[in-house]
Amino acid sequence: MSSVSALVRVRNSAISTFVLAAALGIADGADARNRVRDAEEPQQVTQQQLSGRPVVAVVSIKNQRISVYDANGDAMRAPISSGQTSYETPVGVFSILQKNEEHYSNIYDDASMPFMQRLTWSGIALHAGALPGYPASHGCVRMPYEFAQSLFPLTRLGLRVVVSYDDAAPADISHPLLPKPVPADEKAVAVPATYERDANDQEDLNVFEPDVSKWPARAAQMQALKVVASEKSLLAQTATSLTEEPKNVMDEKKAVHAKALKQLKRAETSKKASDAKVARADKTLLDAKSDKAKARAQDQKAKVDAAAKVVNDKFDAAKAAVEATEKDLAAATAEWTKVDDVKKAAVAVMQAAKWKIYPVSIFISRKTQRLYVRQANEPVFDAPITIANPDEPIGTHVITAVDYTEQAKDLRWQVVSIARRSAEEADTSSFKKRRVANLNFSAPATDADQASAALDRITIPPEVASRISGYVWPGSSVIVSDEPLSVETGKATDFVVVISTEPQGALKKRPRKTAPAYVRDDPYDYYDDGRYGRYDRYDRYDRRYRKPNFFNWW
Repeated sequence: MSSVSALVRVRNSAISTFVLAAALGIADGADARNRVRDAEEPQQVTQQQLSGRPVVAVVSIKNQRISVYDANGDAMRAPISSGQTSYETPVGVFSILQKNEEHYSNIYDDASMPFMQRLTWSGIALHAGALPGYPASHGCVRMPYEFAQSLFPLTRLGLRVVVSYDDAAPADISHPLLPKPVPADEKAVAVPATYERDANDQEDLNVFEPDVSKWPARAAQMQALKVVASEKSLLAQTATSLTEEPKNVMDEKKAVHAKALKQLKRAETSKKASDAKVARADKTLLDAKSDKAKARAQDQKAKVDAAAKVVNDKFDAAKAAVEATEKDLAAATAEWTKVDDVKKAAVAVMQAAKWKIYPVSIFISRKTQRLYVRQANEPVFDAPITIANPDEPIGTHVITAVDYTEQAKDLRWQVVSIARRSAEEADTSSFKKRRVANLNFSAPATDADQASAALDRITIPPEVASRISGYVWPGSSVIVSDEPLSVETGKATDFVVVISTEPQGALKKRPRKTAPAYVRDDPYDYYDDGRYGRYDRYDRYDRRYRKPNFFNWW
């Protein structure tokens, strides 16, 4: 028996050794595959740090790469993972709408989205995430964690993000159609200063105000405009406060009038029933044949008439009360309308003064033959324009004012164009395993001549052009496209343009949501509509809650 036990122990030991060796072999094989996979996965490569503020970001779907450029042409690049098949990241023009350092998806299982920079309110964003080396997201643009972390504090709301199939770098462009800035104070000498980023400058500036700190003349002009805007804001605030008492009086008169109407309605119902009783009493008296029946009918009629008189008196009183309350309400409404008109005029003046300190966004659509203007992510106006040969494609060109030239008398513009592909070329079904191109490769510069040729075809009415010129600061942009505005262009957005011949899976799969009102005190999770904007906030699940704002005066 002892020899048998020994054999069993030897057999079990051999089996255990074999299983352990097999497990180690499998583990080693898995580790080897992981090492190969890790080696094949794209690594972060940043060519150089920016020497100025980012002015545009270009995402290339073909190369699975993002390039962020400053006004000097310096770029920082990194690999990305865009939307997979059926969830394709839409090709088009976007801008950063919201920033949140720690964000979680409210669509896809509370997925972590570190350093989220929102591009649409339906949920497409730039954020840190896994990079398998091919399009694998649900529409967002994933970036390496370290790159997303370093990029996050450099960007501001409103930064233009161009998503293109082919990569393209910005190119300088000049054209007579591009707006000219209004003259600045000639007494101040505009001398460019060295760019030095202050860690607190994002908190110190309104997110939509242009950075003119290195141009003294323009800084003085901006300061003067801000003083005027502040004065107009104070007047608007005062005018708004003056409407409160008349509004309260009007509301009280409305309540009294509504109560009088209810009493009149009840009196009308009682009168109707009383009139019916009188009619029956008259008919009973008329139908009476004997003296006894007539006497009884006359007694009943006397009682009904007496009751009817009370009812009619109440009806007349209720009717008179309604007429009196109507007069009081009309007088209160007239008084409120008068002060409200003053408030509206003051708010309009304040709005016009506020617009002057914000860069202007212009969108020109060949599809609609119109020019649209937005500032601070709000619509300002639109107007018809003329495009020569309207049936011929004009392309999509994003032109951005990146800085001043000629001692701040003019603006320097850069353009990024999106090449339009046919529907066959846009088929990405075989693209899943494509690897990322070398990040050291410099993207070809946009053909500025092609963009200039597009501008040559556009005629803007002089009155429209002169209206725009008062708002042109660095950061202003002109977008020209064959496309109309995307439905994503709504409340609290800049222009969103989506190329119709490119896959739009992510937009089709995502429910659109209403943009939140923004908060001012958090530079990384807010959208600001001026100093007196509402303090609405979203939690990690994008559920809105309100933070009281003392300055929320209208």
